[in-house]
Amino acid sequence: MQILLINLARRPDRLAFMRSQLDALGLAFERIEAVDGRREDVGPGTDLVTPVEIACALSHHKAWLRLLDSGDSHCLVLEDDVLIAPGAKLLLDNPRGLPRDADIVRLETTLERTLLGFGQRCGLPAHKVHRLHSRQRGTAAYIITRAFAERAVRDLTTFGEPIDDILFVVDSPGHFPSIRYQIRPGLCLQADLYAPARKSLLAASDLDTDRKIRWVPPKPVSRIKTKYSFSKKCLRELNRWWRRSRATANTLHEYVIVGRIWRDVPFIGTVLPAAAAALAEAETLPSCAPASHAMPTDIATKRSTEPDPVRWGPEPRAQGRARFSIRS
Repeated sequence: MQILLINLARRPDRLAFMRSQLDALGLAFERIEAVDGRREDVGPGTDLVTPVEIACALSHHKAWLRLLDSGDSHCLVLEDDVLIAPGAKLLLDNPRGLPRDADIVRLETTLERTLLGFGQRCGLPAHKVHRLHSRQRGTAAYIITRAFAERAVRDLTTFGEPIDDILFVVDSPGHFPSIRYQIRPGLCLQADLYAPARKSLLAASDLDTDRKIRWVPPKPVSRIKTKYSFSKKCLRELNRWWRRSRATANTLHEYVIVGRIWRDVPFIGTVLPAAAAALAEAETLPSCAPASHAMPTDIATKRSTEPDPVRWGPEPRAQGRARFSIRS
């Protein structure tokens, strides 16, 4: 399968980082020079997207065009700050186990609870591929089909939102419809989610300083206690019973019939020695600069009680990021 690596010209360190991993796995790749939003005119930003995020979307658009020029049926699109597990080679060498109706198959995980359908085998031991039903962030590693690239290149002429919102946030205004699947456990992980590398300049996101943070404003809470008549209280209790019954029925329908279940999507847990060494040798962030997506150092899985400051607010059932520490 063709591998397309998106890399900025001013980040040769990341190119070397990715080359060390792909060479260790025996995987050939082609570099796609990313559009630099800080040095190229990509148009003005909006309330929903910055020029740097527009440039990121245009970089992925270039990768889709390259797939169409190559004549291949599938390709893996990688960003240059991702950790790749060894199992990815087995999947890329034999992609026959991927669903035939899939437009996009996500190989990466953001360590969040995700609404997934029933799993099916994908030809990789201990891994399954699930239909993806909830929003996701990140476009660091995904497989696309030629048919999807043809539609996307034809229909996506402007980018009014970040590329991950367009591809993976169903309720966003500019969402591009597609059939999406998720590999579980994940085979790729962005380096800034890897605990030992949280202070490395190699892993720090280039978009964090330019990304717009959009919060969903909370509903105002009324502190005035209202007194109701007995009949009104009865009606309120009936309505509460009805809402709970409907919610229970919807949950059973999702679990039993449709098969949509909220699951954690962990990383497979294996980091290539070449990647671990490169992250250890890279320059570190200044002590005054906060690390991006800092992770705890203990091995236990934790659930944050604070809302995760991400675009469009947290998931309905996944408020907070599942935090993992991964040992190489």
